[in-house]
Parts: sequence; structure tokens; C-alpha cells
Amino acid sequence: MKAKKKAMIKKARKKSPLTITLRTLGIVLGCLLVVLIGYVAYFFLSYSRLPDNFELNLHKNAEFDPSLKPDTEKTFSIMSNNVGFGAYSYDFDFFMDGGTQSWAFSKDAIYKNLNGQISKLTALDPDFIMIQEIDEDSTRSYHVNELEFVNLMLKPYNYTYAYNYFKSSFIAYPFLQPHGTITSGIATYSKYGIESGLRRSLPINESISKVLDLDRCYSISRVPLDNGKYLVLFNVHLSAYGSDESVREGQTSMLFNDMVAEYNKGNYIICGGDFNHDLLLKEDETGYSTWACAFPRSAIPEHFSLAMDLFGEDYKHSLDMTCRDCDEPYTKGHTNEFIVDGFIVSDNVNVLSYENLNTGYLYSDHEPVYMTFDLK
Repeated sequence: MKAKKKAMIKKARKKSPLTITLRTLGIVLGCLLVVLIGYVAYFFLSYSRLPDNFELNLHKNAEFDPSLKPDTEKTFSIMSNNVGFGAYSYDFDFFMDGGTQSWAFSKDAIYKNLNGQISKLTALDPDFIMIQEIDEDSTRSYHVNELEFVNLMLKPYNYTYAYNYFKSSFIAYPFLQPHGTITSGIATYSKYGIESGLRRSLPINESISKVLDLDRCYSISRVPLDNGKYLVLFNVHLSAYGSDESVREGQTSMLFNDMVAEYNKGNYIICGGDFNHDLLLKEDETGYSTWACAFPRSAIPEHFSLAMDLFGEDYKHSLDMTCRDCDEPYTKGHTNEFIVDGFIVSDNVNVLSYENLNTGYLYSDHEPVYMTFDLK
């Protein structure tokens, strides 16, 4: 009897396959939950922003000639281009726009795209160049030092470089190709001496959606002129992801206030870059995209204008687009396109010509903008 009773107890204690499966599944899910909570905690606790009013280092490339002085009687030229961290060839799409890619296709693709895009800029031999989205050490660009590569192609220039994100938290999505960490920035190049540079931290959304945005900024580079005044270059890359109306208003208001302050000192102002607003839309119009809102023209301060507006409505609407949606590879006539890149100038800057260069988005999702000007 005792042996039979022991056998019955042992049998009762024996767990069924279903019980084992459920317990194992519970343990696995519990571990995954702990990992997820730990990652979320790490991501938000490690999130930080660079300080505002950060003085930028001044850099000189190999062939920069410090004896060159800007003559206020001459004609100057300037270009702006977002190079898309060397990833955005015409056949590239991006996961944050609804596409599938998170990294550039390869290191070779990065060098090919940067070489092609920067060659388009140097072909016109501009006096000043503003470039956005240059990676220095990012997972998405295979940790290629793109700034170093670009500098090899811009030897006659000196420059300032401002981080738009510095060593971001590791982005673990998409799961099969995590976007990883980002160290990226904006650079302003000049054939003439830059006396000082400043990085201004733009306001961004402080809610959870801030993780979708970079540590947005603009840089201010001051070029001394022969008349004792300065040509002040504002290089901007405003928010696209995670922004709302209050963020957009806060960013443009801050930018405009700094521009007005420089103008009131008697200086000449050019603000260029990637505004991440549709520059063709009227303020009461809705465009194709939720991110490319109309630029607040009515808020542009007195004495300032979008340079493209200075040539009239017909010319403005004849310009080539400067940016494409990246939810798919580029197909002319099918992919949505916008003008989001350009220049704002003060009224003591006389714009002589203005052009958006059409390359078919061969090497970037943004096209270069080229402008010539003189100073009144």
C-alpha cells in the first residue's frame, strides 16, 4: 500500500507538458519584459542635449588661404545642401518615412554618394557652402568619418562644425537593423576667414516624441568684411520628426530673433539650410505630407525675405524641387517632392541669382541650392 501511495503522489507531482510549456513561456516573456523596461529606462535616462550658446572651434583645411579678404564690392556665391549622411541615393528609402532601410546600403555607397554630391557643389566653386547631416561616427553610416572625407574635397575652405546630435542613445529599432547611435552635424565652409562660430540649441518637443528628433540646432558663423561689418551665416536644420506647431513656432522665433539682433548691429545676414517646411505652400494650405508644413512667411521679420520670393511668383513656382519623400525609391512623377531648402536674406544683401540644382536625387534626398549676391 505504501508503495502504491508513493507512486500516486509522484504521478500527481509530475507536471504535464502544457504546464511546462506555459511556465517556460511565462519565464521567457518575463525576461523580455525586464529587458524592454531596462532598455526604455536606459534610453530616456541617457538622453541628453548639448548646451546652448556653445562656442565652435574654427578649422582650416589644407589649402585655405588666410590672406583672402572679402571685398564688399565683389559678387559672392553660396550653396546649401543636406547630404543625407551619404545614404540617400535615388533608390534608397528610410524607415522613419515609411520605407524599409535604416542604414546606408554600404560603406562604398556612402563614399560614392558623398563624392557625387560634394562634386556638384565644388563644380560651381562657391565662396560659401552650408552642409547639413554629415555623420562623424554613426551606426547608420558604418562609423565612417564623413566630415573628414568631405574636408578632403573642400581643401580651399575653413569651416565651423556644430553637432546636431552627439553620441545619441542606441536606437534599437528596426530590430533586424537597429539604427544605433548617431554623431552628426552641420558644417559651414568659407573661402574667407571666419572670426567666430556659435551653436544655438533649438527648442524641441519635450514629450516622449523627442526621441524621434535630433538635438536640433543652428550655427552662426561670422565673416569679417573690409568695411568693419560682418557677413553672418546662419546654417539651419529645423525639426521634421516629433515636432508640432508650438515647436515649429519656437524654433523659427528663436532663429528670427537672433537674425534681427545681428541686423541691428549693421551686419549682413544669410540664413540657409534645410528648413523642413514646404517653402512653396501658402500658410493656409495643406500639402502632401504631415511633416512638410507651410513655412511661416508672415512671421519673417521686417527687413528679411525668403530669397526665392524676391524673383516673383512665376519664377518661384518654376524652380526645381529640392527634397523628396523617402517612403520609397525615387520615381519621377510619382514620388512626392517639395522645396524645403533655401535661403533667407536681409535687405542689405542683394540677391543676383537663385537656382535649385536638379540632379535627379542621384546622391541625396536633397538637391543643392545655389545663390549669387552682393552687399549693399
